[in-house]
Amino acid sequence: MASHSNEATVLASDQDSSPFLQISTPASVEEFPLLQAMVRVGRSPHNEIVISYPTISRHHFEIVKTDTGYHIRDLDSKLGLVYGDRPIKEKDLKDGDTFYIGANVKITFREGQAQFLQKAISFQGKTVLRIGRGDDNDIQIDHPQISRHHAKIERQGTSIVITDLNSSNGVFCNGKRLTKPHALRIGDKIRIGPYLLQINVDETITVDNETGSIRLDAFGLEKVVKGNKKLLHDVSLSILPREFVVIAGVSGCGKSTLLRALTGFNPASSGTVLVNGNDLYHNFDAYRSQFAYVPQEDIVHKELTVEEALDFAAQLRMPADITPTERHSRVEEVMQILGLSQRRDVPIKNLSGGQLKRVSIGVELITKPSLFFLDEATSGLDPGTEADVMTLLRRLANGGCTVVLITHVTENIKLCNLVLFLAAGGRIAYFGPPHEAPEYFGVKSFNDIYPLVERERSPEEWQQLYLQSKQYKTYVLDRQKSVVCHLDHGRTPDAQGKRASKIPQYHPVSGLRQYLILLQREAAVLLRDRVSLILNFSIPFFIGLLDLIVWDRHLFDIRKGDAASAITMLFATALVAVMVGNLTTMREIAKEREIYRREHLVGLKIGAYVFSKTTVALLLALYQASAFLLFKNIAIDFPGDSLTQLQLWLTMFLASFSGMMMGLLVSALSPNTAIAPLLLILFLIPQVTFGGGIIAPSQMNPIGQVMNVFTLTKWPFEAFVTITKVGKDVALDPCWTKPNETHPPESCRCTGAQLFKTCYFPGVRSYYTPALDEAEPQKPTEPATPTTPAAFATFQEEMANYKDDLEIWQDQYSNWMLKREKAIGQAEGIIDRLYGIYGEIFDVNVAGHWLIISLFIVLMFAMIVGIQIYFDTLH
Repeated sequence: MASHSNEATVLASDQDSSPFLQISTPASVEEFPLLQAMVRVGRSPHNEIVISYPTISRHHFEIVKTDTGYHIRDLDSKLGLVYGDRPIKEKDLKDGDTFYIGANVKITFREGQAQFLQKAISFQGKTVLRIGRGDDNDIQIDHPQISRHHAKIERQGTSIVITDLNSSNGVFCNGKRLTKPHALRIGDKIRIGPYLLQINVDETITVDNETGSIRLDAFGLEKVVKGNKKLLHDVSLSILPREFVVIAGVSGCGKSTLLRALTGFNPASSGTVLVNGNDLYHNFDAYRSQFAYVPQEDIVHKELTVEEALDFAAQLRMPADITPTERHSRVEEVMQILGLSQRRDVPIKNLSGGQLKRVSIGVELITKPSLFFLDEATSGLDPGTEADVMTLLRRLANGGCTVVLITHVTENIKLCNLVLFLAAGGRIAYFGPPHEAPEYFGVKSFNDIYPLVERERSPEEWQQLYLQSKQYKTYVLDRQKSVVCHLDHGRTPDAQGKRASKIPQYHPVSGLRQYLILLQREAAVLLRDRVSLILNFSIPFFIGLLDLIVWDRHLFDIRKGDAASAITMLFATALVAVMVGNLTTMREIAKEREIYRREHLVGLKIGAYVFSKTTVALLLALYQASAFLLFKNIAIDFPGDSLTQLQLWLTMFLASFSGMMMGLLVSALSPNTAIAPLLLILFLIPQVTFGGGIIAPSQMNPIGQVMNVFTLTKWPFEAFVTITKVGKDVALDPCWTKPNETHPPESCRCTGAQLFKTCYFPGVRSYYTPALDEAEPQKPTEPATPTTPAAFATFQEEMANYKDDLEIWQDQYSNWMLKREKAIGQAEGIIDRLYGIYGEIFDVNVAGHWLIISLFIVLMFAMIVGIQIYFDTLH
């Protein structure tokens, strides 16, 4: 193994360095370090800084180093220098001072380092170069997208090979992620986070830093959807590094469609999007980490505090080898940028609208992206808060982000560099500086443009008018000349090859680690949502109170019980377990749809997300099953031993867990939380109707019997009936199961008088009469016929007594038999009635039912994953 060089090259954005000027023109954004005591700026090649732009004078201004800092002085230029809203001749400089020359040139003074745009590192005489965030690398890149040991370049024979060291965000060669060592060729483009490396003939490695230097170009974008409807028509634009661009337009004109096309998350049907001259759609995975996207809906859990939300985002998005210290440092830095340090411990739900939006922006800032896209980020904010958010976005652009914002609030539109106004049908009506827009449209204010564009001309006319304007020439054609010439020796962007049909997978953190992070976040959200927490823990208590009120404690007693009520109670138990499970989770996915969608775009695995939801549901089901059974035992005296209790608990758990999985399925199907309860009703009605407790399967028609098989409540209900042995003795009695066959009396436990002694069936002994245990009344013996005349008189007397005794016996026998037959008839009658309805569930395979419930759970898990995948393809 090669040792680390003592002369490591450090590529960091926070190193001490000379002050610098950032000069922005419509053609470029460049940074120039102030390395001399006096620096002149102008169009002439004799200046220290040469800016070839028409509005710049030959010698426009100079910057002089003084004892206290730097001083700027205008050199009698034609357009002068404008600071704030007034022209100036000279000024002492401080960090962030910004000056304008005309409408299109901006000069910003920075006291910190001018980040390098390009460096050359020699590989001659070396065998290996290690690249990563750690200080033990030969090339140290201090950036949150870079792993501690990211990649290495080494000699292997006559080749120079680059290897990805299992980094979180990957190494990309010519747009494709490396999965094995790759032999470098002259001209190969190696991307590591925001850094682009190329090896040259002389074995130098050119490193281009694209942090804060991302430009975006679109050529002829069109979007066609079903019915051959076009949402975008020939949209071309050019956005330079560090520009703040607003997309505005009439309602339904395709603003969000355009934004998604520019991000690559939902590509255009035709046309090309270039990022620094590279086709975005074909290199999407390589550039994905450079993009930030804030949807209209907030992408944070409002139960968490500001610091918690940002910390969980950092854990999911930053490389897995980031230390807690590094992560907390970055979170602290983001809070300072957003002005939220003093609100770190405040739950997000208690923040103002503007602060809430800042947290959503902060989630995206964690990984230091260079391109920032925001969809209606200022919607619903009051004017003061909207101005604060716009100012923040302006600061982000000044700090190195290229910002693109959709908004319909235009009071502070002057803060942006350019505004794109769309007419209906996704046609550009204007793209240029915001202060030129009112004059272009012939109106007094920007807000007057909206009704004008809708009523005065057709969308096609507005587009043709713009294509003939100076703004189109200056901000599209002139800017894109160099890009078009750079593309494969003049080929048009549309000819760059077949569009990638599928967004590649991107996972900065392993699925297991994502699962553990999400589980921690779920626990934090649940613990902070006290209302839900209290309800989840108190529901079993309230249901237990209802059990005490509704059910007799001796439902299962053989003398005091009631088999029909016991069966109804068992069905209600299964139904309640499933319903409570449904209600517990029915909003869990729907309420996070925007959060999940954004996190999935930055690498969150569907499996990790669904598994985290399933784990929380499982833990809640464990608690609810235990609590339900505890209160059931307080209210009702269940038969059986500890094994019976264990079986009841396991069935209760499976019923509750399967109900929660059904709730998650409903939530996954629901586009929002308002739809979830309505959709849940459609799922719960069959659980009541076809579960078998109200209408037995034997009494259903064939369609109902099929529905019964696919009804979730059926399986725990039937298992409950068998476990409690409500009719198990009956189900094992051949006289009931095979009534047409002859059976020995001793084998029939639940028929005749013996059922009161040998058959367990709740309430059956309530029909017991002592006559069942009394011997049959002895019939009087008839006197013998006399054989002599002398005995005849005695015979007559005996015969009279016999008749009296016989009459008494007949009454006794009839009463005895009537009591027996009534008791047996009533007992057999209740058994016969319930056996005819529920006989097939008196002795089911309980383990088999558990397996079927488990299969339901697995099937619903798979369906949730499938639904998530389907919705992902739609967005």
